[in-house]
Amino acid sequence: MDIFFSNLYGKIFEMETYKLTPFSYKSIIDYKENLNYQQLKAVEETEGHCLVLAGAGSGKTRVLIYRLAYLLEKGNNPENILLATFTNKAAREMINRSECLLKSSISGLWVGTFHHIGNLILRKEAAACGYSPNFTIVDREDAKDLIEDCLEELGFLKQDKLFPKKNIISNIQSLAVNSQKELDEVVASFYSHIEEYTPGIKRVLNFYKKKKKESNVMDFDDLLFNWLKILQDKDLCAKYSKNFKYILVDEYQDTNRLQFEILKALASVHKNILAVGDDAQSIYSFRAAQIDNLLNFPKIFSSTKIFKLQINYRSSPQILSFANEIIAHNVNQFPKTLEAIKKDGELPVVVKTNDVYQQAKFVAQRVLELNKEGVPLEEMAVLFRSRFQSLELEMELLKRNIPYIVRGGVRFFEQAHIKDVLAYLKVINNSKDELSFKRAISLYKGIGKNFAYKIWAKLIKEKKTTEEIEKKLPARQKQGFKEFFLLLRSLKETQKPQEAIQEILKFYKDYCYLSFDNPQERILDLEELAKMAANYPTIRRFLLDLNSVEDFKGETLSSPTQKEEMLVLSTIHQAKGLEWEVVYLIGFSDYEFPHPKALNSAKALEEERRLFYVATTRAKSYLYVTYPQTKYTFKNGLIISRPSMFLDELPSNCYQEWNLQDNASHLL
Repeated sequence: MDIFFSNLYGKIFEMETYKLTPFSYKSIIDYKENLNYQQLKAVEETEGHCLVLAGAGSGKTRVLIYRLAYLLEKGNNPENILLATFTNKAAREMINRSECLLKSSISGLWVGTFHHIGNLILRKEAAACGYSPNFTIVDREDAKDLIEDCLEELGFLKQDKLFPKKNIISNIQSLAVNSQKELDEVVASFYSHIEEYTPGIKRVLNFYKKKKKESNVMDFDDLLFNWLKILQDKDLCAKYSKNFKYILVDEYQDTNRLQFEILKALASVHKNILAVGDDAQSIYSFRAAQIDNLLNFPKIFSSTKIFKLQINYRSSPQILSFANEIIAHNVNQFPKTLEAIKKDGELPVVVKTNDVYQQAKFVAQRVLELNKEGVPLEEMAVLFRSRFQSLELEMELLKRNIPYIVRGGVRFFEQAHIKDVLAYLKVINNSKDELSFKRAISLYKGIGKNFAYKIWAKLIKEKKTTEEIEKKLPARQKQGFKEFFLLLRSLKETQKPQEAIQEILKFYKDYCYLSFDNPQERILDLEELAKMAANYPTIRRFLLDLNSVEDFKGETLSSPTQKEEMLVLSTIHQAKGLEWEVVYLIGFSDYEFPHPKALNSAKALEEERRLFYVATTRAKSYLYVTYPQTKYTFKNGLIISRPSMFLDELPSNCYQEWNLQDNASHLL
């Protein structure tokens, strides 16, 4: 006994010392039993800088999960591990599967999207980049609205009707930040038709940056930009690079220059990045993703070890042979040959159709035939290079009463009614949030966007009280103004997000019926949002999680009540990472696939070929590639169309061709 003390009566008590020991994960996983030899090497031998080249369907997620479990079983503290993913869904899946493996919960791990992790770090270090910790995060649409405000205030909208609109300026800003390029270079490369407006765009974006600082808000790109900014401080860089002993990165081929610089800084002490990706699936250059981050990894990070995952668990040997032939024509790559585990299947089918209408009829008929043979609609997908290519097909599906869903629509949290309600919570959390204030108050009768701006100016710039402003308001605005601030005061009294949303709904239900053609569905959405909020003790905690939702690859939240089986329609970009029993790739015609803009660039052409590869490797058992022989254009009328140049690169023995036969008045 090492400590003694007396009570009021003078009696001596002995105090015992109880030592707390760190929690350790027991070694319970049989890695050899659960992993193939390629995966096992990538789990057990990846100390130092390592590049895992994971072919399509080769189990890259499995490798990351087992690698995480392996590190924890070896006694590493979860707080010293960073796992960066590209979607919140992927992060949740990896944590859930890791906890199942370890038969224990994992706490303290740094896991999530780059934006989510950046958000967490900036909450701790906001002062280093001129912000306060309770900053608000604005999504893409709100950021565009703020840019529009800048255009309005600077007078560009009145001066020149041809001046670039908010969407273009927002895209230019995002590309410049994520690629770490000068704005002039981005405009010249991607928007040369508006190059004369570059000085004006710079002025708008400088004002945009100033307004964000004044409002204490950040957009999604700021979460990365400011993260890198604080890492340029030697002390902060040392703090975090020392903490992150192991850095695991999913989908490394999709990283941009900004993310690469962040990772390089974080790995400067322990030199321990495990980058998992596939150069053959790098298809997001239009979002500033840089394939060179992966291709040059061994040159940039010394003593890099390279591992290849080439055993495919998804597709038939025939589909893999087709895919291997596609990607073999790319020069800039780490060569891989996918090997099939599944038994032999059917050769991919190339179908020549008269036009887009016959193409639509073929797909619809084949969908019904395979569905009748037992393939669920949800196990079939129609993929296309560009969104417009699905128009005739959608009409045919409606005609035949085939239910379908188009991936990549408006996401749950980007819907107007959800953003309206969240605006109130954001104002409660951050009183400087100009965008949220204006959005919320403009919902009231008589108060439009312009009038909301005037109210904000009186409150913030002129320092007027609400009572002073209310006295001078016209009657048609006074009532809405009063109701808004009464609701705000009521919300401040409760910090529980569920109660706050329910309080907002008392007003917002009427607004739904007056403003939307599907009010009941929107109200149900908001009630679901309130249920979700019940899991959070405060508004701030609730918003912290919602703020981490980012829009990189079309991650969507579907309605929990949606049970009907549906055919999937999707662009290839939206389909990456998914798989189906049957895939139909339509519109595989010259000057449509590859995209005409890629024809003058070897680098762009290789990305188009990778896009073709990604489309084919989504299929498990059946692959159909269709191309119309004719198409109609407004400029040239009816023209003859050839199959894509990529088809000419493939040996004829790796696919079969089908001829369509017309019967009676039908094309099929």
